[in-house]
Amino acid sequence: MRMHSCLHLLGSVLRYGVTGGQIASDKGRLDFDTQEEIDREGVSAAVNALITANHAVRSQWITDEELDRQPELVRTMSVQPPRGAGRIRLLDIDGVDLQPCGGTHVASTGEIGRVQVTKVESKGRHNRRVYVMFT
Repeated sequence: MRMHSCLHLLGSVLRYGVTGGQIASDKGRLDFDTQEEIDREGVSAAVNALITANHAVRSQWITDEELDRQPELVRTMSVQPPRGAGRIRLLDIDGVDLQPCGGTHVASTGEIGRVQVTKVESKGRHNRRVYVMFT
């Protein structure tokens, strides 16, 4: 739950499409669709600042039709939110991130704890893999 919420913060700092990811209880990674170099220390500082700010984390619901009118909410490039139930759950990190997600999350970003971006790898011309772990 803590790392899952952390990866949402990572995605809010690095505003690129997400092409993949992996999560464990103490570490995780996201793959981003970008050619740009990523500043490991700068991203660590930005994510930790969001954690320290202790933003509220909430869920809200929208309809399939509302999501169709706001395609920018979906940042994962190969995985779409499940449809057909009439509503889709959104994760709302107050003022930071809003996107479809059915996972478990902390109640506020301060619960995540300090993290560090440990590695950034190029995984192809348009893909940067960013690893994060608790410190």
